[in-house]
Amino acid sequence: MTASPARILAMRECSAMVALDTMPHLVTRIRNLLSHGRRITMTQRYTYVDRPPEVTAGLTVDTRAYDGGISEHRRDDGHHFGVRLRPGAGSGFGLSAYACDGNRTEAEAWKRYHAGKDATDVWAQRRNMTVVEIVGGLPGDGPARDDRLIVREWNDSGVCDERVIVFDGGPRDAVDRAAGWLWANALGPAHAEVRLREWERGTVPDDEVKVWEGRAVELLAVVADEGR
Repeated sequence: MTASPARILAMRECSAMVALDTMPHLVTRIRNLLSHGRRITMTQRYTYVDRPPEVTAGLTVDTRAYDGGISEHRRDDGHHFGVRLRPGAGSGFGLSAYACDGNRTEAEAWKRYHAGKDATDVWAQRRNMTVVEIVGGLPGDGPARDDRLIVREWNDSGVCDERVIVFDGGPRDAVDRAAGWLWANALGPAHAEVRLREWERGTVPDDEVKVWEGRAVELLAVVADEGR
């Protein structure tokens, strides 16, 4: 039995088929992942080719594009979401679901996915389907180091294009690491591991984050002065 698409907005780490009933939830999470101004590293490979993936680092959402770098189009029988990245012509990724391909519901899409795995008939193999694995980006979550997105898309010819998207810490990463360490250890070593996990997952209240980031900035400034 396929779980409800609503789980996508409740489970920090989950896998989902791209379908008309899952697209709104997946788009919400991807938009959140992209909202923190972080640089992106993306790998791309075709799974049938036995060679390392292409890796592109230092990407950002192309806000200078005519659509601001993020586009979304919805209708009753289809839903498309695309992200343009820069630098590099054609860099980006996207998700699409169309009822005519058998992707009206996630249950329908999963059924096609599993049926195609062991198909001996080449025309019955996986086609026109996409699987997404996502970590992070839940509503209300802040940025975390383990945030990532994996998109595996099978086209009409049965070719699988896999893209892995991860996020850099950005210029404030040193402050974030220091603030997280201070907050995690504020109640002593016995609580540090659990509290650090909460910090990295972005579940610490914003007002507390600001307080500890301020203390981290002060600490880093003292360290920098001592090193001169």
